Amino acid sequence: MSRLKQQIRITALYCRLSRDDEYSGDSASIQTQKTMLSQYAKEHGFANCEFFVDDGYSGTNYERPDFKRLMKLAEDGKVAAIIVKDLSRLGRDYLKTGYYTEVIFPEYDVRFIAINDDVDTSKGSNEFAPFKNIINEWYAKDCSKKVKSAFRTKALNGEYTGGYPAFGYRKDPDDRHHLIPSEHAPIVKRMFRMALEGVSCYHIAKTLEAEQVPTPRAFLCDKYGKYVANAQVKHPYAWAKSTVYQILSNPIYLGKLVSCRYQTRSFKDKRIVPRPEEDWITVDNTHEALVDEATFNTVQARISVKQRPTWENSDNMYRGLLICNDCRTRMVYSRRTGRKSKGHFCCNTHRRYGGKECSNHYITLEQINEILLGDIHRHATLAAADKDLYVAHLMRLSEQEWDGEKSSFQKEAENCKRRLSEIDTLIQRLYEDNVLYHKISDERYASLSAVYEAEAATLKSRYSELQNLLSGYSKQTRNAKEFAELVEHYTDITELTETLLHTLIDKIIVHEKEVINGEIVMKVDIYYRFIGKVGDENGEEIRAPKMRRNTKLLMEAGVLTEHEA
Repeated sequence: MSRLKQQIRITALYCRLSRDDEYSGDSASIQTQKTMLSQYAKEHGFANCEFFVDDGYSGTNYERPDFKRLMKLAEDGKVAAIIVKDLSRLGRDYLKTGYYTEVIFPEYDVRFIAINDDVDTSKGSNEFAPFKNIINEWYAKDCSKKVKSAFRTKALNGEYTGGYPAFGYRKDPDDRHHLIPSEHAPIVKRMFRMALEGVSCYHIAKTLEAEQVPTPRAFLCDKYGKYVANAQVKHPYAWAKSTVYQILSNPIYLGKLVSCRYQTRSFKDKRIVPRPEEDWITVDNTHEALVDEATFNTVQARISVKQRPTWENSDNMYRGLLICNDCRTRMVYSRRTGRKSKGHFCCNTHRRYGGKECSNHYITLEQINEILLGDIHRHATLAAADKDLYVAHLMRLSEQEWDGEKSSFQKEAENCKRRLSEIDTLIQRLYEDNVLYHKISDERYASLSAVYEAEAATLKSRYSELQNLLSGYSKQTRNAKEFAELVEHYTDITELTETLLHTLIDKIIVHEKEVINGEIVMKVDIYYRFIGKVGDENGEEIRAPKMRRNTKLLMEAGVLTEHEA
């Protein structure tokens, strides 16, 4: 190579600093590296020097901007030498680092120098360089474990560890690991309210777009400078239905944090993969909730139903509410011209596969309207007559319906707890017989303890499930009060609306027609929000009595006894 060409080529002074390296203090800072490299180049006569700096990049990641720029120049033959503070600045993946120093740099005729590790390729290979590369990788792996452990500890303590808070929240100025509602909280509440009323994710998105509400991504761009190069922020009001769906399905709005849902493949491979759900960490009551649990669960059922983005079939106010009793699929709505009925519902399985899979379950729009209007009016009238008595009545029916189940669950939970205590005693005795008294062999101990551990795991899972079921019973009083407050405003309704239905109703189960005493009867079960299906004390449907006096009305419905009246 000519002397002129050697003078044209540059000396690359490469600096790198990751967040993990910052804990090493000033000795690893970018400024310290620059000073060391400049002084070394000056003392050893290196000319035409140029700095290449990657600040904030991990050593296991070789997709660094300035490193890629440096390698492009080296590939073009424009780099004479690369000087780094030590081998760890080049990278912490011993295979890739070795590949660069042993293969790539010699191929591009680039001299490589690592000052502190006494590596200079012009003096031949350094026998200890591979070992130092392995040690550097171990350091990166150890840092990765420590960081993951720290994040897991924070997650278990209910601390928010995300870079940016969810839409509707901001970080508490006094505690960056705690969330408080932001100026967007009312928007989130409104989105849940619209979804509860039956508005689809698509139409929620179009409403927000029409009102020029900035999207979450546009807000992050404006406030933090994130996603600046993203094409989507060029249209800050272009809400997508997928964005609405993600917000409505995020449990963070319940006041809980669900952490560790994703992970990287390894400390070298930064691609994100989902974790198994059993490995998630959930901590309740970590911050102020923007929506109650009943509303959140109802909204999940609403948004799980696929809806066309147009207003076709706008007569179908019951979208997603009607369910076939036999096959448990959602019923579909149809309209036919030339018929008296405006429309009808039938089982989707029957329509798709015929009578082989399920029966028709045919019911007209007028029939279901009449049933719902009467039943909602009945509940509204009873709640308005005397709300406290009505709530007590709902609780009495709830206790009658679940009393047998509750005692059964309590008994099963006690049996699980007792058996778990027995298993702990058995395992302890097995351990003593194996270790202290040598009554059983190691193989026998391992076999028996494995059986008991498996049984204990099953019992713990069932016990936790039973505790959740039993805790649900304590919520019934609160749910009954919320339903009474919700329904009492509808005493004067004369027609149904989509908003009213999706506010009050959870689901409607339609049975097939049957002949009873020579008459064709179709049973419809109405499940209301908060309280579920409601019948009278005999398990039969309460008729809506048309009485003028509230006392008589309450007595007819079984809410008020003759003695109480």
